[in-house]
Amino acid sequence: MSDDHSYDHLVIGAGPIGAATARHLAERGDSVLVIGPEEPTDFVDHQGTWAGYYDQGRMCHVLEIPVITGILTTRSVRRLPALSDSTGIRFTTDVHCLSVNPRDTSGVAAAEWFDRDVLAANARDLGVEVHQLDEDDLRRDYPALRLESGHVGVVQRSGMIINPRELVRAELAAAAAAGATLMRDEVIALENEGEHRIAVTAGGRRARGRTAVLAVGAATNASGLLDRRLQLHTLGATVVLVEIDDPTRIDMPALMYLKHRGAAQLFGGVVMSPVRYPDGRWYIKVAGSSVRDTPLQTAEEISAWVRTGGSGADVDEAMSVLSDLLPELRLGEARTRPCLVCATSTNHPYIDQVDERTVLAIEGERGVMAADEIGRLSAGLAATGRWTDPLPRSVFRARWKE
Repeated sequence: MSDDHSYDHLVIGAGPIGAATARHLAERGDSVLVIGPEEPTDFVDHQGTWAGYYDQGRMCHVLEIPVITGILTTRSVRRLPALSDSTGIRFTTDVHCLSVNPRDTSGVAAAEWFDRDVLAANARDLGVEVHQLDEDDLRRDYPALRLESGHVGVVQRSGMIINPRELVRAELAAAAAAGATLMRDEVIALENEGEHRIAVTAGGRRARGRTAVLAVGAATNASGLLDRRLQLHTLGATVVLVEIDDPTRIDMPALMYLKHRGAAQLFGGVVMSPVRYPDGRWYIKVAGSSVRDTPLQTAEEISAWVRTGGSGADVDEAMSVLSDLLPELRLGEARTRPCLVCATSTNHPYIDQVDERTVLAIEGERGVMAADEIGRLSAGLAATGRWTDPLPRSVFRARWKE
């Protein structure tokens, strides 16, 4: 089946970045078709695409070493209240975001990502208030936590947790209000037809647009929608959800935790403050050290990974770190969920023109908190063919495999 209507823009991918791109394009007055599948109901028998935003909580803060990430996040956050107000969809929860690492980081492999002096300096440059905390400060401010001895931290008390599913719902609602059309399908091919790009879907539909914005995240290389491969590492990550019966019993920040005992790294990852999931239950989410253990190259490898439900070995790590961190809290059942993340070779988003009719928009692990600004930049590039932002275009250039 063919859609006879010709759009100004096709946005391929209806996740956080694709939805935001569609909104910003539609609010310019352009005609937009955004194409992306519904979230699968389960992963046990899953075939096809998958997305990391199929979740209830992502940390949002500027405690990042690439200052560009902080800039994009700060710009996004400024617009989120208006997006929530205009759509009536609530997708943020205020929370302290705390980064904790050993005081002595000499010889620590991941130390560059937890350098609190750099984190604090980046935040100051962005006008965001943060506080460096020594061991006594951590005990005083977060008495419920039993952090490893000899560790220090930096906290952004104005941080938040973003619900990725609800953020996407809000962006798509705002896009629709501005005139965009949503097609629930998966694009399996991109073709050229004269001055247009044609998106061919798994459901047999064809859609025509003057430009196409490709925003399919970690699945970009595996999608086959580009004629060459990006320098992009796609990884199968495991999320462990540990149930708690009463979230009011624990007052804890959202935590980025690099835990060492002597020379041994015991944990490196995220421990999220309690989040309510669609089953009505409350969970502490843990994403740990195994994130880079499962590189994925093809669509078949991605589907196979998703069907595993994640690595069961991560449950032991999660329960160990939570038992030490929250010794007074009764921990319930733990379960795993598969997640898909990616990393660019520059540690910055790729926001670039593939050709005169195709724009690429990709971020990896930080895509949710920076999504609205990445979408705005991508929309500007697609609509005008020019880069007009004060940030250097070179920072966002895509890198291609030889």
